[in-house]
Amino acid sequence: MRRTWRCIVVQSKAKHKKLTKKQRVGEFARGRGWLGVAGAEWALLRAGLPDVAAETLRAGLREAGIPVEQPWRGVEQHTFGELADSLVAMSAVYAGGDEGLRKLARREVIAAKDRAKFASLSGRVSVEKRAVKAEMVEWMLVWLGDPALFPAWVELRLKRADSNPG
Repeated sequence: MRRTWRCIVVQSKAKHKKLTKKQRVGEFARGRGWLGVAGAEWALLRAGLPDVAAETLRAGLREAGIPVEQPWRGVEQHTFGELADSLVAMSAVYAGGDEGLRKLARREVIAAKDRAKFASLSGRVSVEKRAVKAEMVEWMLVWLGDPALFPAWVELRLKRADSNPG
């Protein structure tokens, strides 16, 4: 009986860098050739990456340089300028009349207001930052009270702030 030798080839596992969730979002969108994200793309993202939170989806798209339309972009509130721009864009969505988009816009503003309120009450946040977040909550309450009125209100509010330094 002739002996046969089995050759065992051991391949070293190539070191694959694990992608972060944000990077996975960017890869997902770039792999589909998206230049921007609206309703259809957002639905595909949510279905294709069910373990990724909406805020992480937005951050991943932002890092990938892929713009997201409102209301899927959410409310940006790092500065008053970002907040104003986000809420004015949400007002335009709300004025568009599509009931589903109106509900989504309202939910996004309520969620942003809740996040800002939490920060405004947190002892882990500086006194100055708490005051800023408390005012941002007020801006979002104005929007929630009447989204159509908000663009005019914020224009007047920003003019008043510019004329009253300090």
